[in-house]
Amino acid sequence: MGFEETFNSRGDVYVGIFKDGLPDGNGKYTWSDGSIYEGDFVDGKVAGKGRLLVQPSASKYEGDFSGNFRHGNGTLTLKDGTIYIGNWKKDTPDGRGIFTWAIGDVFIGSWSNGLVHGFGVFTSLDGDVYAGNWKTGKLDGRGNLNWANDDHFNGCLSNGLRHGFGVYTFVNGDVYIGNWKNDKMDGRGTMSWTNGDVFEGCWSNGLIHGSGVFKFANGDVDIGNFRSKLLYDNGTYTCSNETMYKGCICSNEKVIEKGLMIWSLQNPNGGCIYHNCSSGVIPLIRGGSSLGQAGCIQCKESKAEIVYMGFFEDHQSYYLNLNLQLNLASEIRTMRKGDLI
Repeated sequence: MGFEETFNSRGDVYVGIFKDGLPDGNGKYTWSDGSIYEGDFVDGKVAGKGRLLVQPSASKYEGDFSGNFRHGNGTLTLKDGTIYIGNWKKDTPDGRGIFTWAIGDVFIGSWSNGLVHGFGVFTSLDGDVYAGNWKTGKLDGRGNLNWANDDHFNGCLSNGLRHGFGVYTFVNGDVYIGNWKNDKMDGRGTMSWTNGDVFEGCWSNGLIHGSGVFKFANGDVDIGNFRSKLLYDNGTYTCSNETMYKGCICSNEKVIEKGLMIWSLQNPNGGCIYHNCSSGVIPLIRGGSSLGQAGCIQCKESKAEIVYMGFFEDHQSYYLNLNLQLNLASEIRTMRKGDLI
């Protein structure tokens, strides 16, 4: 055993302690590219405590080595200021560690084979915080996502995306509880808006789509099938004033199929709906054209029903024309695309 300085054909230089002709003990090895290791050697290999400067990247590692690998606990510092502090296994982060990016993002948690894997917490410079399970570098399993704007998600993730059951709370107080697919609301779910509206039913690709019930804050209720946020095909729409439509509705704001419309009407002058006398009749429209009579209404009553059964083309203009013809007061709610969000 002795202290020597040796050179090899590649231009590398070792200065330190030898044993049986091999570096063993404390020494310094300088490669021809400028990389330098200073620390312990065992049987000709880097092992123990040491410091490594790698060129031309200028990255620095200080910590444990074994069999020429970074292995054990150590700190890696990159040229741009990125730092990893934690466990290593054969030259890759493996185990518990803290990774701080130069831009200020931080991850604290588990690593495997150089990738985030297991439980961990990621905090971005902007204040976003993701806490949960990770798999090969991506969120996977149960997790909590808290954005800097105060949106929150708690639920299942897969391959870095919201996927499975989860609860999303928006900063304005809106809440979605239900299934997700590829980061979008998809499947069965319930959306509650802060204005009091609630939809419970099917979603697809982030939109209300399929069977469901939409309860509006004013008491109106839609029950049926929805397509791209609008009531579509064999639905029932009930107003808070008891007006009801049953039938088919298409997405261009027109009722195009055969349906049944029932108005519950209020006579603003009191007394009979159609005649200002002790009794009267209300018109009944059947077959889409003919007027008939339906019963006798007592003057003391202020409510009655008007029924239309037939085909619709433009429900809004038809309803308004009908009211003008009958000279009755009724609240007509026009279904617009913006009604269902």
